Amino acid sequence: MVKKRTRNVRIGFDVSPLCVPHSGVGTYTSNLLCQLQTLGDEVVPLFHRPPLHGCAGGASDRTNGTPPFTRKYLNKTLWMQCFLPLQLSRLGVSVGHFTNSVAPLLSPCPTVITIHDMTLWLFPQYHNSLRLLSMRPFIPMAARRAAAIVAVSRATKQDLVRILRVPPEKVHVIHEAPAASFHPMDRETALNTMRQSGMAPGMLPDRFALYVGTIEPRKNLVRLLQAFAQLWHGGVVPHKLLFVGQRGWKEEPVFRAVEQLGLQEAVLFLGYVPHETLIALYNLAEALVFPSLYEGFGLPVVEAMACGTPVITSRNGSLGEVTGGAAEFVEPTSTESIAEALRYVLNDPDRQAELRQRGLAQSSRFSWEISAKQTQAVYRQVAGRQ
Repeated sequence: MVKKRTRNVRIGFDVSPLCVPHSGVGTYTSNLLCQLQTLGDEVVPLFHRPPLHGCAGGASDRTNGTPPFTRKYLNKTLWMQCFLPLQLSRLGVSVGHFTNSVAPLLSPCPTVITIHDMTLWLFPQYHNSLRLLSMRPFIPMAARRAAAIVAVSRATKQDLVRILRVPPEKVHVIHEAPAASFHPMDRETALNTMRQSGMAPGMLPDRFALYVGTIEPRKNLVRLLQAFAQLWHGGVVPHKLLFVGQRGWKEEPVFRAVEQLGLQEAVLFLGYVPHETLIALYNLAEALVFPSLYEGFGLPVVEAMACGTPVITSRNGSLGEVTGGAAEFVEPTSTESIAEALRYVLNDPDRQAELRQRGLAQSSRFSWEISAKQTQAVYRQVAGRQ
């Protein structure tokens, strides 16, 4: 019996999240794009202005020479709802995948959308009014019209099925993953990477805990600082606390708390750092501290685990699911709980070693190769409905 040959699918792939710097959705888009390009289907990038970057982790950038009808300064909503349907018709794509929750409502082809979290409904107070006005009306309509929805965790699927009332069978859970470049390295190699990045010896503390992510209210950073202040001023830990990530909306209370708590000598804000520097920092840190109030996935957690870094986090949203128990858990609304977890992990080498081994094992369950193949299967299922 001759095996039936699977016909390739032409995919219109939204890379507009790559048009803004250093976003979590951009990281997802970049990693998925890189892996999809290895699977045989033709991937046609779609964007409203030229992307600032392409594939993550040093892979080749194949987003150049993309379809016509782009406008450098075109408003994204206008582009997506008015111009993009014409572009999709002209390109003759089989499926359009939109990686940031919204899609053209009059798409000429079946659409797949990725929904990363439901914070616009669960925590509207953590979003500015412009984002609420520009996103909330379109997401329910895009979800209803989509042929399939990708949720990045079971927690996100449960939230969106409950809030948007979409059929659960329409939602496919496909996890994010750390880039393959996140891996354990010895201390000297990590220090050499830091030197090459321009950080001179003495600028980096010998011992530190690390936070990675946007500085914004949902990340619960004021409580983290309050907890750390208890330990620092009490002489319980000699470590410093490093923050890596760009400033977000309503970041002022975090910087104000550093001054009010007298932590100017104990806390360092590094801002955005290059990919290789981030890997080195994970490897040099004695713990990643990520006491978020809610996450749709929580990529820094799996990146840290992939580097063998002990993780301190909450169970909220997807974090219990993603860590699989390979973390020291806190009650995120309790400063005392965060302080106790920091004290325990930072002062106990045996606990660090245990979390390191369990985290490495858990992180190995996440792979962009697997996630891309699962996403490709969704495309083929959707394309077969035409």
